[in-house]
Amino acid sequence: MLNIRRFIVRILILLTLTSFLVLITACDVKDEPIITETTEPTAEPVTEPVTEPVTEPVTEPISRDAVLLEDAQKTNGWQVFIDDIYGLYGFKDSAGNIVIEASFLDAENFEGGRAIVMVESDEYFGILDGGVYGLIDPKGEFIIEPEGLITRVDQWHYLYAMGNDYYPAYGIDGFSMMKRDFLDANGQLLGDERYYYVEAINEDLFLANIGTKSLFINGEGMLLKDYPEFGFAVTSKISGDTITLIPLDEPAERIQYMMSTDGKLLENKSSSGLLTEGVTYKLEMISPYIGSSVIFPVLTMNDLTIQDKMNQAIQNFATKSIWETDLSGEKIENYDELEQISQTVVNEFSMSLQNNLMNLNSFGYFYGFGAAHPNSFMSTKYLDFRTGEVLSLEMLFEENHDWRLAIVKEIDYLFMSDEEAYLYIEKTQTEAERLKLFYDAHFEVSFEEEFMIVYFPVYEIAPYAAGILSYEISYAVLDDFYDWDSDFYSALFKY
Repeated sequence: MLNIRRFIVRILILLTLTSFLVLITACDVKDEPIITETTEPTAEPVTEPVTEPVTEPVTEPISRDAVLLEDAQKTNGWQVFIDDIYGLYGFKDSAGNIVIEASFLDAENFEGGRAIVMVESDEYFGILDGGVYGLIDPKGEFIIEPEGLITRVDQWHYLYAMGNDYYPAYGIDGFSMMKRDFLDANGQLLGDERYYYVEAINEDLFLANIGTKSLFINGEGMLLKDYPEFGFAVTSKISGDTITLIPLDEPAERIQYMMSTDGKLLENKSSSGLLTEGVTYKLEMISPYIGSSVIFPVLTMNDLTIQDKMNQAIQNFATKSIWETDLSGEKIENYDELEQISQTVVNEFSMSLQNNLMNLNSFGYFYGFGAAHPNSFMSTKYLDFRTGEVLSLEMLFEENHDWRLAIVKEIDYLFMSDEEAYLYIEKTQTEAERLKLFYDAHFEVSFEEEFMIVYFPVYEIAPYAAGILSYEISYAVLDDFYDWDSDFYSALFKY
């Protein structure tokens, strides 16, 4: 019995050890699948779906250009209308529906998604008398507050000046009397300069003037350094890829510059004239500042020495004729600091020959903004066509001979003989009184083939309506006063 018990105990111990070894082996297999031989299809293991975290899509901000294009498209076809009751301006869409109520004193149609409107103001005189201007969007909200003057350059650009007393009209837009900010359609300042005017040539090329010169900028207001600059105000005409530049103060277009759209000067097409056989001329211009210009001839002659001498003399006359004072008579010390002009002055020199005497006649006008009319002025200078020397009228007469009195006596005779003559001088005055008034007045003399012309500037002896009064005086009247040996006399009478 004891042996059987021992046998049974041994068997139990062996079974326990075997079970323990099987358990250890199973643990070493870990997660590997147990492959069993079977004829049945093996089912795919079922896996739980993995859920990714949900993120909101990132929205890119809409660009200003996109907003403008959307506004431009939205307002396409919108038209200004005037309220029948109050006479105010508003806007209707293409279907005739009111989209912006009538609340403005004046308005322009939408262009590029923006419209210039006027609101009431009694703060200023001149062009802002009664109202100032602002820029609105399609909602009727102000992009630029109504505080001054806004003018459109093109669909996307504007010029803006703060409110002040401005008087028209000058320049390509009628408002080139003051410097203005160059703005985009969102009211943002473009570039560092302020301009008297900006003229669009194409979408990214603009002609602008800063007062002392005209230059070219791009649509961001940046200076195009490879493009030419002009020392006077110019405007442009476009034909294909060619830009014609014309001085603003020479509307007859006798001075022209041809330029390509990439800034290359192609040609100076200024018109030329014939003075006499072998002598031609072209016109040039000098201008210290916008609104002040002098036009003068430049000669081409066979004798280069005389040519240079005469051209230098003419240019000196032109330079000295430049007005360097403002409307109040104050001298302009620094043109770069000017922000506004109060007048325009344009002067032109023309030539005529009487034998070997050149009459260099200057005719011009000045206009103070706000005045009823411009005023004109004239003068005559003299050059010896044989030598290029400058001559003075006094050189024609003997010293200590009162040639002026001889001239005014002849003028008084012509005046008294003219029943329709109307001067400040009265015919009822004594001859001595009349002669003194004529004598003390300023007059100029130009020389023609058979007589001299004596003329008086506007207002000198007659009202503005009389214009520039002139009298033809026979050369024989002054026979007793000429200096027959003078260069002036020999040039005039060619001997």
